[in-house]
Amino acid sequence: MGFDVNIDTACQPRHYNEAGVGEGWTKAVQALKLSREDIWLQTKYSSLDAQDPQNTPYDRNSPIENRVRKSLEVSLENLKTDYLDSWVMHGPENNWDDNFKVWDAMETAVDEGKVRQLGISNWYRLEDIQWLYDHARIKPKVIQNRFYSDSGHDVEIRRFCKENDIEYQSFWTLGANRDAYNHQAALELAEKYKLSPEGLFYAFCMAIGITPLDGTTNEEHMKEDIDLLRRMRNGEILFENDEELALIGDALGTIDWRADVDLEEEL
Repeated sequence: MGFDVNIDTACQPRHYNEAGVGEGWTKAVQALKLSREDIWLQTKYSSLDAQDPQNTPYDRNSPIENRVRKSLEVSLENLKTDYLDSWVMHGPENNWDDNFKVWDAMETAVDEGKVRQLGISNWYRLEDIQWLYDHARIKPKVIQNRFYSDSGHDVEIRRFCKENDIEYQSFWTLGANRDAYNHQAALELAEKYKLSPEGLFYAFCMAIGITPLDGTTNEEHMKEDIDLLRRMRNGEILFENDEELALIGDALGTIDWRADVDLEEEL
C-alpha cells in the first residue's frame, strides 16, 4: 500500500478498542516524527447484529442510514482523524435492500471527502460480491475475509479481486492453516530463508497476492513481521521458484490455491 504504518480496526466495542488505536497511532506518529499521511487507517461499520446490545456505538432504534453515519462519526472521533483511508462494511445485512442502504450511506461519505475508499468483509459468496460490485456506484477496493479451508481459501473470490484491482485481505491467516507451514519441508524452507514458520506463511500469502492482517500482541512477533516486510520491500526474493511456493500451497489442501496467480508477476 506504500504507507509506513497500516492499521485495521472496527467500530465494534464488543471486539475492538478503536479509541485505543487512535491513542496509539497518534503517539507513535509523534515518537517517530511521522505525519497522518504516513498512516493508513482502515475501520469498519458493524451491523446491529454484530454489536453488544449494552455497548452499541449508535442508536439501535434509528434508521439504518443514520446508524452508518453515526458509526463513521464515532470512528473519526475515536481515531483522531478527519478522514479514513478505507472504510469497510463488516458483513452483509439480512437482505439486499439493507445492503444497499448501508452501501449508499458509505458512498456518501466518500463524496463528502471523509473516506477515500470502501470495502467489504465476511462476504463469502462470489455471486453476492459480483452483484454488489455491478450495482455499486463506488466499487469496493477491499475484500477482507477469513482465509481458511471451509471457503476453499476463497479461490474464486481472489481471482475476482485480481481481475478487478481489488485488494484481498485475509484474517485468521495463521490459526486456520497451521498444517501448511508446520510440516518438515516448510520448516526446512523457513530455516533456509531465516524466517519463523509463521513468517514463511505470511511471505507465501503476499507472494500469491494476499494482504494478511497481523493481529499479534507479542512484541517479538511484531518485530519479526516488520522485518519480513522490510526484506520484501527491499526486493528480497523469498521463494526462488514455483516448486518452493507449492511446498506451502499444496499443503493447504485446496485445489488451484494459486487462483491463477503468476508467480513471476507477483514477485
